[in-house]
Amino acid sequence: MAQRHLVISADCHAAAPWPDYEPYFEKRHRSPFRDWYGARVERRPVRPGERLFDEKFLDQMDEAQEVERGGRRGAWDPEKRIAELDADGVAAEVIFPAAESFHVPFHGYRPTTGRLDPQPRELRAAGARAYNRWLADLCSHNPQRCAGVVMVDYADVDAAVEEIRRASREGLRGGVLLPAEWDDLPSYNHPRYQPVWSACEELGLPVNTHPLGSGREAYGDLPGATPIFLSEVKWFAHRPFTFLLWAGVFERHPRLRFVLTEQMADWIPETLTYFDDLYERPIFAQIRQGLPLKPSEYWRRQCYVGASFLQAREFEMRHAIGLDKIMWGSDYPHAEGTWPHTREKLRETFGGCPEAEVGQVVGGNAARVYDFDLEALAPLAARIGPEVSALA
Repeated sequence: MAQRHLVISADCHAAAPWPDYEPYFEKRHRSPFRDWYGARVERRPVRPGERLFDEKFLDQMDEAQEVERGGRRGAWDPEKRIAELDADGVAAEVIFPAAESFHVPFHGYRPTTGRLDPQPRELRAAGARAYNRWLADLCSHNPQRCAGVVMVDYADVDAAVEEIRRASREGLRGGVLLPAEWDDLPSYNHPRYQPVWSACEELGLPVNTHPLGSGREAYGDLPGATPIFLSEVKWFAHRPFTFLLWAGVFERHPRLRFVLTEQMADWIPETLTYFDDLYERPIFAQIRQGLPLKPSEYWRRQCYVGASFLQAREFEMRHAIGLDKIMWGSDYPHAEGTWPHTREKLRETFGGCPEAEVGQVVGGNAARVYDFDLEALAPLAARIGPEVSALA
């Protein structure tokens, strides 16, 4: 029997059609939710800068026009989802929310305009709870294969911690999503977030960042809005790492794991070199008293990159980044990811590379960070995984 790789995608997405969230809301929030989504279900006319993808592309991508409802059908149908992952050779997945503002109720962020609907914080928190309940149901169909990421609203930190604990008890073990920006809240170096870091460290839940988690930049209906957005979005997603690093969060919470997902990986060595240089400068003497390790040492101790659709040139940098820090991701079911051509894309990236190193990046690292049971997944990988010889 041919040897096969065990593949875990550290970056997948899931979301329900809007009406399907209603039973997951507390009763008092169901009527406001119906009013809210009722105004969103029809496609709006395309205006420059309004949409990330234009109408023609959406129709080519998805003839059933389900993109507006959370992605292709596998985004919410567990049977369809597993069939598509099996066909793509993916044994397990880390599941982030999907689409605009991650397609979470009452989170009305439009990525290219950066504008938030003025929803009360109570409703935003209720929408996150409803999404988490729905996601826990989705993951319950294949719990060994799914690590769902918890969505919370950080306006009320105590309530956020309570929801993190509740969602963890319901089986969501993919960690917590930390939006790339904090909107009208204090930045992430503020002491108010201390209970969040403590809870995640205690529970063994990673803190994840991902592009499109939030946004304050208004790109407007102006020429170049979409490419400007795409040029900047990954930079915004890097910022939480900088804030937590220099604020001493990693120093105070040495068992906290921090993951930067779908943000490329090639920037990491140069950034760490620059940060280490800053750290050693005389003007940072006071900072060094509270941070005994260099930035690169904190990276090596507790940080990881969810390297979605990893490129061959990035894998060539694996030892500078840290071979044990890189987790491959397919970005299923998004159009820019590797699905449904993952086997071919893996061959393009890893062809001719050492088998053990490939196995570590396509599955082993994610299993360690997100607590997947490799022994339980092994029979599945032996059936659906890409053949080792195909990447030799």
